[in-house]
Amino acid sequence: MKKMLKVAVLAATATAFSASDANAAGFEKVNMWGARWSAVQGIAGPTIQGSDSLYYNPAGLAADKEGHSLGVNISPTSATFSGPINNSNEKATSSASLSLPFGLTYSHAMGDWGFGIGAFASGGNSVEYKDVSFGPSFKPAVKTAISLVEISAGAAYKVSPDLKLGLAWRVTMAQADFAFVTRLPTSPLPANSVANTTLKDLKETQAVAFRAGAQYRVDESTDVSLTFRSEVNLKVKGKAQTTTFNASSGTVIGAATTGDNDATASTTFPMMIALAGAHKLNGDWDLMAQYDFAQYSRVGELVVESSTFPGGSTRLTTDWRDQHTIRLGAEYKTPWPVRFGTSVGTAVTNPDYARPTFTGPGLGYSFTVGTGKAFGGETEADSNFRVDGTLEYSSASGDVSGRAASGTVGAGQDTRNGEYTSTGYAAHIGMTYNF
Repeated sequence: MKKMLKVAVLAATATAFSASDANAAGFEKVNMWGARWSAVQGIAGPTIQGSDSLYYNPAGLAADKEGHSLGVNISPTSATFSGPINNSNEKATSSASLSLPFGLTYSHAMGDWGFGIGAFASGGNSVEYKDVSFGPSFKPAVKTAISLVEISAGAAYKVSPDLKLGLAWRVTMAQADFAFVTRLPTSPLPANSVANTTLKDLKETQAVAFRAGAQYRVDESTDVSLTFRSEVNLKVKGKAQTTTFNASSGTVIGAATTGDNDATASTTFPMMIALAGAHKLNGDWDLMAQYDFAQYSRVGELVVESSTFPGGSTRLTTDWRDQHTIRLGAEYKTPWPVRFGTSVGTAVTNPDYARPTFTGPGLGYSFTVGTGKAFGGETEADSNFRVDGTLEYSSASGDVSGRAASGTVGAGQDTRNGEYTSTGYAAHIGMTYNF
């Protein structure tokens, strides 16, 4: 019984590591940071120059104007999730979370070459449900907090006046903490047996990854780009602890609480490829479009290893889907330009394996509007300082009523019937200094 209990409880530890954010899916938002480019849904690849190119398209490090560029960005983001958790399938709503994705980048362009270095948020999530009721006195925590930060260094070369190529090396650092519940088999355990498991202090650094990009000027009005982000395989290490309850009475089953056990959770931050174009319609309007493909089907299962497992490991099916995202943006040029955009992304979360800490298993939408101002020059290209700001709203939802499992372990991996939704708000603020 003891071994069976440990397997059933800790198998779900992998669930928590498959975090998502409000307006996208998988491990990342549609717009992580970048005040100037988030306003047009992050469609920076064709025309970006300077230090933020490390994240958007390394080819832009080979700027047309020689000199140095320093970029500072921060994006306060609040997200709220909701979905069924307890045995009654009652819809619970998470606390409004606050995260601070950031970007700090530097670049130097000289001749046909450009170089850059920086640190920035590349993914993450923060979701917490408080006082989810499973009985008279059992109100366990349900929480997912994950942060992916990258340190990157890159270089770019201007092959011709119309073609630039760039490559950046990425060091990805992951940190995470989780708390969640799992329903357990009714034999040999009592009915309504539920485990509350926490994983804490999960950390990992992976240094084998890169980002590559190309910019090509078709003519004076049109630019196109292609960017590629390589896959990162993560194996975070930390501690696990479990308490098992009878959800009806709130009483502890067996030993009160396990001690902290060494544990690891393995998953993948997937490959992404993006094709984008920007067109100057006239002297007042710029139009942009982009298609992204993220290979989230690589996260077909999540693996947890611990000395508490018979055999040393266990697996949980997620069966995530690849994500396809269409982004559209526009800029109307005035002394204070008006930028706006929208995007739609296909669902990554499989409806058969939905969780209240996942983005809903349906289409995700994002809407943005922003502006900015350059100072210290007659034209924007001559300016040495600029400020930008963007506001963003995002949402995703999906209803799995009638197709999810009833809640028994092994059937639908404990998914509950009901609607899963997420809503997010962000303010992107940035400054750039050229010298």
